[in-house]
Amino acid sequence: MPKPAHLILLGITIICTYACTQKHDSAQSFANPVMLTSRDGKLDVDLVPADAAYTIGGHQFQGMLYNGQYMPSVWRLRSGDILTVTLHNQLSEETNLHFHGLGVSPLNNGDNVFLHIAPGQMFTYQITIPEKHVGLFWYHPHAHGNVDRQIIGGLSGGILVEGSDRLYPFLKELTERVLLLKHHPIGRADYEELVTVNGTVTPTIPIRPGEAQFWQIGNIGADRFLRIRIDGMPFYLIGRDGYFVPRPIRMEEVILGPGQRFSAIVVGGQGGRHAFKSVAFKFDERQPPLPEVNLGTVVSHGPAADVAAIEAKVSTQHVNGPLYVDMVRSSPITRQRTFAFSVNPEKTSFFINDQVFDENRTDVTVKLGDTEEWTILNKDSQYHDFHIHQTGFLVTEVNGAPADFDGLRDTFSLPPERNGKPGEAKLIIPFTNPEIVGRFVFHCHVVKHEHKGMMMAVEVVQ
Repeated sequence: MPKPAHLILLGITIICTYACTQKHDSAQSFANPVMLTSRDGKLDVDLVPADAAYTIGGHQFQGMLYNGQYMPSVWRLRSGDILTVTLHNQLSEETNLHFHGLGVSPLNNGDNVFLHIAPGQMFTYQITIPEKHVGLFWYHPHAHGNVDRQIIGGLSGGILVEGSDRLYPFLKELTERVLLLKHHPIGRADYEELVTVNGTVTPTIPIRPGEAQFWQIGNIGADRFLRIRIDGMPFYLIGRDGYFVPRPIRMEEVILGPGQRFSAIVVGGQGGRHAFKSVAFKFDERQPPLPEVNLGTVVSHGPAADVAAIEAKVSTQHVNGPLYVDMVRSSPITRQRTFAFSVNPEKTSFFINDQVFDENRTDVTVKLGDTEEWTILNKDSQYHDFHIHQTGFLVTEVNGAPADFDGLRDTFSLPPERNGKPGEAKLIIPFTNPEIVGRFVFHCHVVKHEHKGMMMAVEVVQ
């Protein structure tokens, strides 16, 4: 593959004036991100993180971008494809790369977050997309100590694994929309933030009355929880974090913690404008709610349609054959463990089982082939966002009640402590994939919490 033209920018600060400049104009039309698509089972990418100045929605930022783009290209592949990424670090600090959600090797030049790529160095990663994967994943740096600053600065992008229409053939005829959400502080970090859709401020998204569209939405920011809703327009959830469910689930809204994604069928309502937004969310029991954020406007335009009949058709869709979650659900539990997430009063250190992360320490050892049940306790007044690398998991209970989503996840929002009682979630985690032998991590994906210690290293051994 020819080297892209952006490589002439190596070694200098990128001043982004075109791809990253967005006017604060609610009339901007929605566009999918630019896609780089695999050919003949391969996709080769040159990825250049570098310091950059850019403007979004009238706000100027000094941050860090991949290839000079606030919304870098989405890597579009199929199961079995080989992805090769050559990372050229032109930052003034260490970085690396994490393939969030992919069950691939954590060793050597795989999804190895213990590598630290120094300024001026390059490193080539190579992974094979697993056969069981389909849907939306993402990539971002994971060099401990630098992650929050680098993701907030702009370093994150999407990975799309094709094949959703093999599970739901109905999707083949639908318009596909990929919506990647990022946030950037413009005032107090918890309250005044710019949230963009594919790098655009409040785009308009067209749909026809009764038209079914296939939306894949990812929160690829560092810290912000979003509570997604389309006013007057329900949607049908068919998957989360790249794992699909047997039948569509009608939803009015979805909580999307940092790192989480969902796939849904959206049916256009009768003609009019519908707010696409994140509604107010009580992130911390001791603080005011995170305020509502306008993400865009869904504009339904065209001849009237029998929307109820289309929704009924969507609701009858189903997956033919078993899903990976069926095997996880039926696996015998080998071991049970409990992990407590907590914080010191000053919120300067975040803990798992009263320890802060040490990259040289292995905290959990698991035997390949085992399936374990983990109880995660949240002893904090705010939500935490559990994420484990290399494998998905099944949430079976939340605060003692059966979970409301019977599918696999790779990131899950842990409810906060209330009235002195910790939030609690029970997870079934399969460590059965031979590809994941090695050492990796689990942590809170509110990345500023991981940065302050809320992470542990786990090793899968044969």
